Amino acid sequence: MKSILRALQYSRLIRRVYTKRYAKFGSQPAGIFWSNEQRQLSRFKIILDQIIFVQPTGSVSIADVGCGYGAMLHFIRANRAYNRLLYSGYDINPTLVKACKSDARLPSQHFHVGDRPISSIDFSVMSGTYNMAVTSNVDEWEDYFFGCLELCWRYSRKGMVFNLLCAEKSHISDGRLYYANVQRIRGYCKANFGITRVIREPRLPSDVTFMVTRSH
Repeated sequence: MKSILRALQYSRLIRRVYTKRYAKFGSQPAGIFWSNEQRQLSRFKIILDQIIFVQPTGSVSIADVGCGYGAMLHFIRANRAYNRLLYSGYDINPTLVKACKSDARLPSQHFHVGDRPISSIDFSVMSGTYNMAVTSNVDEWEDYFFGCLELCWRYSRKGMVFNLLCAEKSHISDGRLYYANVQRIRGYCKANFGITRVIREPRLPSDVTFMVTRSH
């Protein structure tokens, strides 16, 4: 019960923080706490390339959990390599979902308010979704984060891909950025979900992408 109440509290705080941020910066990387567009797009590419690699043929449905203002769908539509991906976007912030639906360049029916897919999809993807913490307590934030992963996993037929900022020791910075310990995250996912691969990109030394797939 305590974890459920904390999750509800964190969700309210996240909505409030991102609404304020988006009101200031609008539909650009800074509007959802990204440092710059190049890092944002590089992270998208790493995630989507992993899905294309493990699913080399046929259509693949993905749920972008923490979709923000729809940047990943813009990226997908601008790159023919990803035209097999069937996209849906989810965010717990109604303001951001409204922004997606109001963007004439994006199909409004693809976006929903929520912290998980509303129906089964092939892969859940989360890019930067859990980087901005709303607490300084790293144990409580990881409990919230793991709970979110569990919800997404239930709806993911084949797997999920997400990225995190990582450091030798899990901590939350003074700027409220969550840094995870790679082995702790990999161990949790392996024990609770499925086969877990760790992908590193030299150009993004603080970033780690986790690809979790079902064993069957």
